[in-house]
Amino acid sequence: MNSEDPKILSDHERDSFRGQTIDEDGTVQDQKSLYEERLRQQQEAHHGIHIVTSGLSWRVKLALGFIVFCIVAVIIGALGFIIMAMPYLLGIFVIYCIYSIVSSLLHR
Repeated sequence: MNSEDPKILSDHERDSFRGQTIDEDGTVQDQKSLYEERLRQQQEAHHGIHIVTSGLSWRVKLALGFIVFCIVAVIIGALGFIIMAMPYLLGIFVIYCIYSIVSSLLHR
């Protein structure tokens, strides 16, 4: 086999190959740029928070779950307090606005 003849690569060779390849339709592609493009697409598709817990013990998983539960409970509690206090806060704001308007009119 001549060194210039095309060679069919195994899966392992294909995955680790860095250079130009020829597709079935005859187009020549640079494997390094294809690898970088695939890597960029994977990074764009996997945005967000990903926590891998497969290698952790059950105690660490339990502790992480408890910490996340406490954080979510505090956030929900704060939002609930704001929602429950909203009528009072709006009332205080309206009274303050009326007081400001009346006091500015009386001081003229």
